[in-house]
Amino acid sequence: MAFMNCVFFASVFAVAIASELLLPPRLYSGWQARFPEVILDNSFAVVFIGIFLSNLILSAFVVVTLSGFFFPISIVMLVFRGFLWGVFLAFQPTWLLLAAIPTIVLEGEGYALAAVAGTVVGVSWLKPKWIFKDENITRVEAFQKGLKECLVIYLLVGTILLVAAIIETVTLELVIR
Repeated sequence: MAFMNCVFFASVFAVAIASELLLPPRLYSGWQARFPEVILDNSFAVVFIGIFLSNLILSAFVVVTLSGFFFPISIVMLVFRGFLWGVFLAFQPTWLLLAAIPTIVLEGEGYALAAVAGTVVGVSWLKPKWIFKDENITRVEAFQKGLKECLVIYLLVGTILLVAAIIETVTLELVIR
């Protein structure tokens, strides 16, 4: 778990710093709300549900966890998510970055846990002895056991991303208005 956190947050930090140093700065013409949530009429419930479902289903499950079924790809996708966040965060005003820190930390933790879940399942069918050392089980049994562990981890992922969605929606409400 600590490894996944280091991978994700280090990639966000490294890409943000590299973007600041290597890419030319944009001319500042004032801040404008460019969030997709503006399109949703600022309906708190709709924005919250949209953020939560896109983070849980698309970002965490499809991109990070499902790719982990093929063992090392989950880590690659976690670095890719960190890359995207780093590029996005590099060009935000400081006050907006500070407002987004709680969301960044919680969503990052959710993605790191999702990568752990995908890695557990991927390793369980690829190399069962790596995870279940003292047990003499088949690949199918190891895969089933890995799926059960993945579901337990996903309860925590869902909870973390739910809290992150609430915080992100409240932050957007305060920033946009």
